[in-house]
Amino acid sequence: PVAARAAAAASRVRRGRANRRPGRGAARPAAARRTSSGGAAAAPPSLVCECVRACVPAREPTQDLQSASRAVLFFRWAMPTACRTLSRRATAVVSRTRHKSSIIAPASSPSAPPPGFPRLPLLGSLPWFSNLGLPDGSSVQSLDEQHESWAEGTRRHGPVWRVGIPGLGKGISGDLTLCADPREFVKVLQAEGKYPYGAIQLQWPFIVWATKHGRTVGKLFTRSEDWRHIRHGMQKSILPPAAAAGYAAIIGTTGREVVLNAPLWDDAGSFMSRASFDLFAGLALGRRIRASDPRPGASLPEDERFCVDTIEALDLLPDVIQDLPSIAMSSLGLESPMMKRYFRAVSGALDYAEAQVREMLARLDAAEPLSTAEEASYLASTVRTQRAAAAAGAADALTDDEIVASVSVALVASVDTTSSIATWVLAHLAREPEVQQRLREEVAAALQQHAGSLAAVIEEELPYLKAVVRETHRLTPALVISSVKEVDADIDLAGHRIPAGSLVALENHSLQMSEALVEQPRAFRPERWLAGAVAERKGTPAELIDHPLLSAPFSAGARKCPGSRVATLEVRALIAGLVHNWRIGLVDERQATVPYRCQTTIAPTMPRLRYEPLTEESRAVAEGLPPRGGGGVCAP
Repeated sequence: PVAARAAAAASRVRRGRANRRPGRGAARPAAARRTSSGGAAAAPPSLVCECVRACVPAREPTQDLQSASRAVLFFRWAMPTACRTLSRRATAVVSRTRHKSSIIAPASSPSAPPPGFPRLPLLGSLPWFSNLGLPDGSSVQSLDEQHESWAEGTRRHGPVWRVGIPGLGKGISGDLTLCADPREFVKVLQAEGKYPYGAIQLQWPFIVWATKHGRTVGKLFTRSEDWRHIRHGMQKSILPPAAAAGYAAIIGTTGREVVLNAPLWDDAGSFMSRASFDLFAGLALGRRIRASDPRPGASLPEDERFCVDTIEALDLLPDVIQDLPSIAMSSLGLESPMMKRYFRAVSGALDYAEAQVREMLARLDAAEPLSTAEEASYLASTVRTQRAAAAAGAADALTDDEIVASVSVALVASVDTTSSIATWVLAHLAREPEVQQRLREEVAAALQQHAGSLAAVIEEELPYLKAVVRETHRLTPALVISSVKEVDADIDLAGHRIPAGSLVALENHSLQMSEALVEQPRAFRPERWLAGAVAERKGTPAELIDHPLLSAPFSAGARKCPGSRVATLEVRALIAGLVHNWRIGLVDERQATVPYRCQTTIAPTMPRLRYEPLTEESRAVAEGLPPRGGGGVCAP
């Protein structure tokens, strides 16, 4: 029906050519010029606009496609042949419609379908995000500007709305329903079924790779008893609070070492990625990878290759997911150049990870002695737990192949969320010296109390450190869409009917940036998360921001990140260790904003940082560094 409406629209435009505006070189009629108020005067419909209107159901107003030239650029990329015709005929005549719905108000018409942006085949709603106007007069140029684009969608359409994102949503137009109210999203979690959908299902390139190579790890990406079986086994040794706390010693010891490497990197974001990699590899395998130390000979070449392949695979994944040529070629059983690059990186990373896991399994089978760190590792703990279950006759005990798959994928997937959270925290602390100093004093007091043990400090929930991390997530989340589910039954969300089979995502940012709920929402104020401030919000509308579903980017329900508690310990270790050893500031203190990029998570493009050593260990590192004018410079 959509194609038929588009064809009919094109036919009407061809029949009406005699009535269109004067040809090339003629002055544009005044009636067709854009008005000074930002709207558009009536104009003869172009082929682009007529097709847009024909493809969009009448109940959804077209909006925010101010410039057909932007749309034509997108169409030209997606459909070159059609766009040669469109670019000759397009005129910018689609009017802007503002929706100022409350983000927590119920729908005016019970059981009505949710509002949202128009959704086109193959293109979804992407053309509408090519120049999306914001209330302050600025604009969003693409959906990759996630901190702004998702919040603007909620501001316009209310707490429940729809968007089309090919490669992420369902169907040819990529249908996805957004829910900004965590109380309503609880209904989605209750309707997710025995084998729930999770954001991991969006990673279709990895699923294609695992299927093609017959890898056991592919079972973790299914909605089946295989997934349930492996997930149940792998989380026993890492998700429960007591199990996660058991890795604090490894994380603390590794953390004390890696934070001293920060000034060795010009790019703080690269340092954080590698530091996160070191921390999880240490707790998973019980040995040091030392990827965060760039000095020659610090790490083994094969370990360095492992780290590079892992980070490259994570960087490429979101691009492949939404790459139209990759989507089209994959449906035909072919591989685009981008897919081939991704497959090479993920093969290199997982092949090495599996080899490391199998080597330790062989040592355990041979009863070879392990180091203290290896004995305390996630791998050793999982092997002991699962082999004890098998010896007791448990039918759900994991096989060695399943242990290899679960530990290997955890190693590869452990970098992005932890590093993005920690990097955003570092970006805020570098710009807020008073906050940084207060945090430093809290950490110093805790270290003195625990005889300098960073492991003991991260196990203790330091109130201000916790508040700093929480405020970072509120203001600059590593994931705006923190949970994606498919509902197995019809449900009602804020008065809107959501049919079974729909994909629904929790949008966690707009509500936490609402002036109705948060005082000075654009200010970085960790104090708002201290116990006294939280108690003051009780019984008021503002207590909604304390909802558990808004507190962290680790999803929820049966598909919640199994390493979420360990990731929290890692972030604490990195931030506490950094502020204890270094006074961190901006090289260019005039930099007003921190840009960001969208990968598997939202990561800041870090400004250049200056590190002033504060401890004997950090001074020793600083003395060995030559003076530099860029990031990583050590102040005397």
